[in-house]
Amino acid sequence: MRRRLSDPTKLTASACLAPAGTALETLVQEAGTRWAVEACCEDAKSEVGLDHAEVRSWTGWYRHLTLAWLAHAFLTGMCAQANQTQAQKGGLSFQATPTGSLATFKAPRGLSSP
Repeated sequence: MRRRLSDPTKLTASACLAPAGTALETLVQEAGTRWAVEACCEDAKSEVGLDHAEVRSWTGWYRHLTLAWLAHAFLTGMCAQANQTQAQKGGLSFQATPTGSLATFKAPRGLSSP
């Protein structure tokens, strides 16, 4: 069970299939990685069109997902490299989130974000 700090009455349950004797700290850490994975999926949907697959075969679907995840990994790496360079220079940093990229670029131009 997980409880929100902002609203302790809201609880979230999750199931775990860990081996007997697994430490509670390990279970909590692994359960917490779910949020990072969900954030990564949301970024990939908005940034590289992960959810824009209109395919008719498993092969096409697999290729689309593979290329979308590869593009997302590349862009994340580029942002990390740019942040490292900017941190060394003492400048601004880039965000690998929808608020700091394509959505921000399209908004002032009146274009809808995918």
